[in-house]
Amino acid sequence: MDLYASLTPAKAVGGDLYDFFIRDDSLYFCIGDVSGKGVPASLVMAVSRTLFRNIAAHTDKPSHIVETMNVNICDGNEQCMFVTLFVGVLDLQTGRLRYCNAGHDAPYLQAEHLPCDPNLPVGLNPDMKYSEQEAMIASGKILFLYTDGLTEAENGCRNLFGMERIDEVIATFEGSPQELIEVMTAAVHQFVGDTEQSDDITMLAFRIRK
Repeated sequence: MDLYASLTPAKAVGGDLYDFFIRDDSLYFCIGDVSGKGVPASLVMAVSRTLFRNIAAHTDKPSHIVETMNVNICDGNEQCMFVTLFVGVLDLQTGRLRYCNAGHDAPYLQAEHLPCDPNLPVGLNPDMKYSEQEAMIASGKILFLYTDGLTEAENGCRNLFGMERIDEVIATFEGSPQELIEVMTAAVHQFVGDTEQSDDITMLAFRIRK
């Protein structure tokens, strides 16, 4: 498979996260965005990534991973911070993707949005039950995930990069996951110009080779 990711923090420390590893011929991956900025968000980010690694080492159910992360993040969450999160487990032999979305922007499968249930972000309700969904990822098709720092990137006129510009890039794209992220990054830089980045921008893309 081909996989590529980038994380560009808006400040010295960021609140976005992504992670992935392969176990038993399956790709386990996540992407997330912590509410808030600076050191508090970066601490929750670090805890979230550690929880993902530890929990996913013992289960292959995305919904269970997210529910267990949610309970742990809710515990002692006095600042009421939350994390939008997408967790997936992809069978590399069959292309079967099982996933759980917790309030995160829906990924793209090629030029179409992956259907996502509107679950709450993690950290808000320890009793929340998260739904699990499935899709088939055909060989050669790219799954593209991102945080809202991409859609909400602003130019000097305070216009947002938005979904339409992402659609335009993906609709005409042909190439590798790395090339997709590089093209998307260039499009954002061209749009915002010299305007200071206001939010972390994280992207992750992969495909099973034909």
